[in-house]
Order: sequence, then structure tokens, then C-alpha cells
Amino acid sequence: MDTDTQWRPVTEAEKNSVHEQLERVLAHSTFKTSRRCSHLLRYIVESCLVEDNQKLKERTLGLEVFGRDADYDTNLDPVVRTTAGEIRKRIAQYYYEQGHENEIRIDLPSGSYSPEFHLPPEKMETAVAPEQRAGVAEFLAVVPRSKKVSIRSRTSALLAIAATSLALIFGGWLAPWKGQTPVHQFWGPVLYSPASVLVCVGEAPVAASDRGREPSIADSIFLTKHVYFSDALALSNLTGFLAKHERHYSVKSCADVSFTDLQQGPVILIAGFHNSWTLRLTDPLRFHFVRASGSELYQIEDRENVSRKDWTVDFSKPYSTLAHDYAIVARFHDPTTDQPVVIAAGIGENGTAAAAEFLIGDKYLREVAKRVPANSSPENIEAVIETRVIDGKSGPPRVVAVHPW
Repeated sequence: MDTDTQWRPVTEAEKNSVHEQLERVLAHSTFKTSRRCSHLLRYIVESCLVEDNQKLKERTLGLEVFGRDADYDTNLDPVVRTTAGEIRKRIAQYYYEQGHENEIRIDLPSGSYSPEFHLPPEKMETAVAPEQRAGVAEFLAVVPRSKKVSIRSRTSALLAIAATSLALIFGGWLAPWKGQTPVHQFWGPVLYSPASVLVCVGEAPVAASDRGREPSIADSIFLTKHVYFSDALALSNLTGFLAKHERHYSVKSCADVSFTDLQQGPVILIAGFHNSWTLRLTDPLRFHFVRASGSELYQIEDRENVSRKDWTVDFSKPYSTLAHDYAIVARFHDPTTDQPVVIAAGIGENGTAAAAEFLIGDKYLREVAKRVPANSSPENIEAVIETRVIDGKSGPPRVVAVHPW
């Protein structure tokens, strides 16, 4: 949420409106299933409304909300911190859903137990906090008298310009999530899901010289699973991203993942041709992986232009000599698992590394958003990216095709 819309309720009517919004949030399914989250959120909001912020300390909250002893160890029993983190995810999930964008927003900033309140844009001009009104007045003071306008007109104009800019830049795809970064817009179904995230990484094929050889003790200990270094790098980037956003996740090799596993919650699939689940779940999509029969040509095919062959890697040549790699990045709701799926999958290793970099970078996802038609709000998005390979290392990813639906 844009900090420009931060608002402090002062009057009894304003405080009552926050109370009403709190009850609306707590009655939603995202909070009805967690008494701990509901109790903590209610306590901190009501304390803030009576300006009793001295109570909003971790130990005090542990005592008064969760009934802990006065000498309890907050490091051994981080109930307040973990519940606050869960509240942040549930709040994000609530406001992520369409239909809540014109409601007062209650936020719990990371690292704080003091809530923030935000008004939707259309209410800002009639309920600007006193300190904000002073700031606007100060701004208007430097405008020549002949050009001065009312605070309401100036505020409305600024809001209109901001809204128009957002619409032009991001298009309809981002409309439900105005105020969030492109990364949060893309990752919303994963970050705001209450279920744990499954990260499924591809297995590198066993080297030809090892095929048919009786495994040694060292093999059984160290080489049970083979993962390309670039896939491991992608895995590190994506799991680091999940940890940063306080998302619980598990990591499995594609060979150890069952269809039942895919039905339990959001899934991130890493790697292309050596991840069987990537091949299966992307096969129905417009952009998908194919291998030319009887050859070492691996490509991403466009179902709407099957004659296109430029997204191809020829593995008959030494990989170190390849100048380009390609990857699919996607986020979609899979109808077979009924779960959100994120794809970071290259034709080759460098493509996968570039895909992971792409998915956690605002500037890259912003390029995808620009290619989504205005006035549309697709649930799913798929893109093909290209990376130049120099000395065996992938360069910055570049968007070459986008398909929203």
C-alpha cells in the first residue's frame, strides 16, 4: 500500500469505521480459521485506537494476548513474532482478493506490532490527516497566487495522475493489486496462500560414463541426487525469496514428487527438460518444451506459431560454445491440481538460472506487465525469456514473448 495514503483516525466516527473494518476482516475466511491471529490483530488495533502503543511490545503481547508467564523467554517461545508474520500473510491475502480494494486497509508493517491504516484513494481527499493537510498547504504556499487551487482539487489531481500512470504502465493485469510491487503482484497467489510451498527441482541426468556402473558407497552417500549447479543457484534464489517473505516451504527432487504432493499447495517448478513435472504441467500451455525427434535440438514451441524455431538450443554442440539460452517463466492456476504453479525453467542450465533471476526482479516483471493488454485482468501469465551466454554464464534476461489468459 502506498505510504501516501497512510491515515490516522482521530474522530470517534473515524475510529468506528476502523472498528467496522476490523470486524469485516476478522469475519473473513482468512482469519476465521486462526484464533491466535484474530486475537492478536484485534488487540493491537484496539490498543492503537486508544493510543496505548506502550502495550505493543513483544513481551507484553505475549503476556496479555497469549497468557505467557512474566519471565517467559521470547527467543524460545516466539509466539508473538510467528503469529504476527502469519497475520501479515493473511492480511495480504484478504486485500489481494477483488472486492476489498475500496475498503479501509489495516496493515501490520514488518518488524513492528503497531498497525497502520490506509484509506482507499477515493476517500483520501475528504479524510486527509491533519499533518498531511499541513504538508499540502505548505506545498501550495510556494505556488503563485494566480495558479493556486483548493487542497481538495490539488489532492484529486495528484491522485488522478498517479492512477492514470499506474494504468498506463501496468495495464489491467495489475489493477487488483495497485500499490504493490510487480514482484508481489506476480507472486501473490503463492505468497498469500496459507499452505506450505513445494519447491520441485529437476534431477540432472547421470553421466553416460556412470550408466550401468554399480554404485559405490560414495555414490550412495553423496550422489543420490544430481542437480546442476545452475539449478542449485536458481533453487537458492527462489527459496531465499520465500524465506524473505516468511513463507514456509519444502524442497523435493522431481523424482520424489507425487501428484498428491502437487495438490497440497502452491508449487514452484525449477528446470525444464530434466524436470518431468515441468514438462507435464507446461505441455498444455501455449509455450511448452519440445525436442526434435532423433536430434539434439531442444526448443520452446509456440502453439500459435509452430513454424517458429528460433527458441532452440542445439545440444550436439559443446554447451560452453552456446551463445543463447531460452526459458519459460509462468504463474498459473493448474486445473489438474487446483493449485497455483510458478515455472522457472530453461532449455539449458543458464536459462533456468536466468528464469529465477527474472522472477524475483521488479524490473523484469514490470516488462511482462507492460505487454499485458490494458483493461484485462488475467489470472495466468506465461512468458518466454532469452539470455545471452558468455563464457558459460547467463547474462541479464530479456522478455521475447508474453501470453496472458
